Order: sequence, then structure tokens, then C-alpha cells
Amino acid sequence: MKKKILRSGRPLLAALIALSLIFQSGCGFKDIDKRIFVLSIGIDHTDNEKKPFKIILKLAVPSGSLKQSGTKYTYLTKESESLASAIRLLKTHVDKEIDFGHAKVIVFGEEILHHDLREVMDFFIRRRDIQRVSWVAIGTPTAESILKAEPASEMAGSHALFNLFDQNGVESSYIVSTFLFDFRRRVLERGIDPILPNISSSKDKMKIIVNSSTLLANSKKPLKLTPQETKLYNLMSNNVQRLDLIIKKNKLLYTVSIDSAKTNFKIITKPKHRPVIKMDVTMEGIIEESNQHMDPQKLNLYSKHASKEAEKNITAFLTKLQENGADPLGFGVRYEATRLHTKDTFKEWKKLYPEMTFDVSVKASIMSTGIVE
Repeated sequence: MKKKILRSGRPLLAALIALSLIFQSGCGFKDIDKRIFVLSIGIDHTDNEKKPFKIILKLAVPSGSLKQSGTKYTYLTKESESLASAIRLLKTHVDKEIDFGHAKVIVFGEEILHHDLREVMDFFIRRRDIQRVSWVAIGTPTAESILKAEPASEMAGSHALFNLFDQNGVESSYIVSTFLFDFRRRVLERGIDPILPNISSSKDKMKIIVNSSTLLANSKKPLKLTPQETKLYNLMSNNVQRLDLIIKKNKLLYTVSIDSAKTNFKIITKPKHRPVIKMDVTMEGIIEESNQHMDPQKLNLYSKHASKEAEKNITAFLTKLQENGADPLGFGVRYEATRLHTKDTFKEWKKLYPEMTFDVSVKASIMSTGIVE
């Protein structure tokens, strides 16, 4: 009897659900012609204590054709006591809904680095419409100057910074690509420091340059890395496989184009022995340029010269990081992960790192002298 009652009640239940859907107020979907899309977000720090944050939005202006002339972008700027309130106010400046779904680049002005980054980062992490795979960078001198730069090669509806960081348009060992989720992890995690690419623009705003980076060590002020040091970081972090290596030996000067590279390291601690970070690097490539004739029979000799030059450069870079208390490669994380964890494990690492020696071994293999005959 109960089964019959339940079966007879199912059509009634379905009818009630259908009727309830009729009285729904509607969903939050908006047509594309009612939206305006943000390409990148800039954050600068002002001198106004009441309104310390300045947010800049670069928005794509829709057009019927890529060949259509006219303005390709528009910009919204607002100073406020918080990023959230600035966004709310900026919504009143346009006749469309501001959509962050396509925003892939977040640029911090240099002055932001001297303040608590967690406060700024909190806004981007909490919002569900901000992509965690957005790239984070530093704008020199300000984020606004970078976002308002429009290179001649930039197409309508696109963004030059996208091609610089996604490694599809530009493949360079001088460019560091840092995702928002990785930046947050590095800011909060012990034993690894955040690193961000530096972006600068020409005076006429027609060119964007990205070939250096900045380390944000937790205990000291930001440490700027030169293009060569940025290239070495990318090599040791396995972020790139293609790079160039310049070798000087007496009057001989030649450049090796590295086509593949791989780096491994381990931390060795033994009682009554000084702790060592042993790093092994393997690379293969060809000679790309030379100021003298290169003998194909001496490839082994050229490879030895390249190995020694790379060992010297890497050791000098690691020593600089150690002297500045910076650890972008995650030596501290590796130490904690490979030791029996206690509450004092990280304290032990903080004491060991300044005493570490570096044993760098590079095996460079030059495969040919190029196609010169």
C-alpha cells in the first residue's frame, strides 16, 4: 500500500518542481554584448595613507573586425583603501559588466614590494573569477606604465604580455614565468622564496622589455637579478632547456647554443663534515658563433671548456644567493622533505644554509661546430 502511495505521489512532485522553476527570477548569465573583458590588472602603491592602493584595468574594446581602425583598449584607474572597493567603484565607470575571466596578467608596481604582499595577494586568491594560472610580474617603475604600453606588434583583442610568458609566442631563457598559485605558495611556504619577472617599457610606450627578475627573500629586501643571473636561475630550476653559453679561452671566443639541459641537486650532511649542496648539470648543444676557426676534431676539448665555464658561473650565482639569504630553488623545502621532520627541522636548515659549500658538476656535450664547412 505504501509503495502505491509513493508511486502515485511522484507525478505530483514532478509537477511542483516544474511550477517552481517558472517563478525563478532568472540566472546570472549576461550576453557577451553586455560584458567588457579585462586583459590585465595593475596594482600600484600611492603615498595617500587613506587610499594606499591604485588599481589599473586594461580592457579590450570589442570591434567588428581586426582590420577596423580605432582604439583597441581602454583603461580604468581608481585609488581606494582596498582593492575590492576600487573594483566596485570602477563598475560604475562603464556601461557593461567587468569580466575578469580573460585576465591573465597581474602586474605589481615596484613600490608594492616594500609592503606586505599577503594583503594584496589575498584579494586575487579569494575571488573565484581570477584565474590561478594568471602570470604575476613587477612593473618598472609602475604597473600603470606597463599596462598602458601598446607595442606595435600587439594585435587587437590580444595582449603582448600573454605571448611573453606563455612560451608559445616567445621562447627565451631570460624570461621567468610565475603563476599566481605558485607565487602564493612561495610567499607562504618556508624554504623557497618568490621570484618575479621585471617588465619595463620604452619612453614612447611602443616596446616592452622582459629580461631580468627580482627575488623576494623573506628576511631581506628585494634582490634584483641581472639577465645572466636570470638565465642561470631558469637553467637550475629546469624552467628552460634552450639557452646560450659564452666561453672565453685565451683569444678564443665562442658561443654554444644549448638545445637540452637538465639539473639535479641533493643536500649532503654528514657528522663532522661541512654540509654540501651537490648539483649535477647536463647539457647538449652546438657551436653557434666563434671568432676563430673551430676544429671538429676538438669537440671534446671545447666541451671541457664549456663545462668549466658553466661550473664557474653557476657556483658564483649560488654563492650570491647564499650571501643574500635567498633561496628561489627550494633548497630548504628539499632539506625538510628528506629529513625526519621535527619542530626544529627548519631551524636546523636556517643554521646550515650560510655554512653550505657548493659542489657543481657540469657535463657539457658539444655535438658539432654547426653547419660551417
